Amino acid sequence: MIQSGSVFSGYQDIEWLSRWWDHVGVHQDAGPFIIVLKNHHGQPGLLLPLMRQRRGVIDVASFMGGKHANFNLPLWRPGLLQRPADSMRDLIGALKTLQPKIDLLAFVNQPAAWRGEANPVLMLAHQASSNRAYSGALQDDYDALLKERMGSGSRKKLRQKERRLAQHGGVRYWQARSPYEISQVLETFFAQKGERMHELGLANVFADPGIEDFITAGARGQRADNGLPIIELYAMSAGDVIIATLGGISANGRLCGMFNSMAGDPYRNESPGELLLANVIRLCCQRGLDRFDLGIGDAAYKEVFCNEVEPLFDSVLPITPAGAALAPAWRAGLAARRELKKSQTVMQTRRFLGRLMQQGDDQ
Repeated sequence: MIQSGSVFSGYQDIEWLSRWWDHVGVHQDAGPFIIVLKNHHGQPGLLLPLMRQRRGVIDVASFMGGKHANFNLPLWRPGLLQRPADSMRDLIGALKTLQPKIDLLAFVNQPAAWRGEANPVLMLAHQASSNRAYSGALQDDYDALLKERMGSGSRKKLRQKERRLAQHGGVRYWQARSPYEISQVLETFFAQKGERMHELGLANVFADPGIEDFITAGARGQRADNGLPIIELYAMSAGDVIIATLGGISANGRLCGMFNSMAGDPYRNESPGELLLANVIRLCCQRGLDRFDLGIGDAAYKEVFCNEVEPLFDSVLPITPAGAALAPAWRAGLAARRELKKSQTVMQTRRFLGRLMQQGDDQ
């Protein structure tokens, strides 16, 4: 009921959240904690899909989806929240008497606005998030969009790379639809991602309990409202080999990229991930979507099609005296993470500029 005419991202879609909870949430030592805020006419105007966890000596509520949800939002009906600031203050007041009790609300990675509507939680105390998000507007004419976002030299290089990849067999871009195709793409994704994480010396987060089952259930499941896959899978193949994959979720005219992978040598130098991304954008334009994103975090490959910064904020909201005692330390931890990421970004930029200068000296 609340989703009809409401604002929300694909990460708050009931089909996505239910698969996440069944396969990942059950391993979180948490319980669902759903809050519905009604207006004075008794109409539901806002829903918070939360989970409740014991964190040390306090009970904390945070958004379902955990680290797998790039964007955390309530679901709300703008027309039914005439005075959002008052509504949110009423919600905090009500939580002080609610049982089972919550000591603290810890909301991270919240967009300040979604589809042109201000996030109601922004009315409460908040701070800038340590992460940044980027998205890009789409248009019906993909060729015009490509020319707008990518210079002629870059487009030429992509075409050259595609031709070189074609030497391994015919190049094909496709969305996995049949059970066989879905299994094929999933098997490739998990293998490629695991190999890449091993190369980088990083832990493979996709090997954590329940993650593979969650993604598989989402890819094989269909949304009740339109019959589309809950998690959409896209792939690029050269001959019989899948050399790049991308998974995402769509809602309200927007495709959110969740994960991607690409094959190693001899394909990696030809940028199969970038080629697949360009063709997923093409498919998004053809189906009439109006926005695309690749989630939170900075990465050079995002800049072409995700050229607009979307501000994110965090909210640490104490409900009980115990929560109030620990809220400053919680906020300080988030602020420290934000400053660390800023310094890492500065160092990466300096190294990049240094390489450019060195290349100039060598010429």
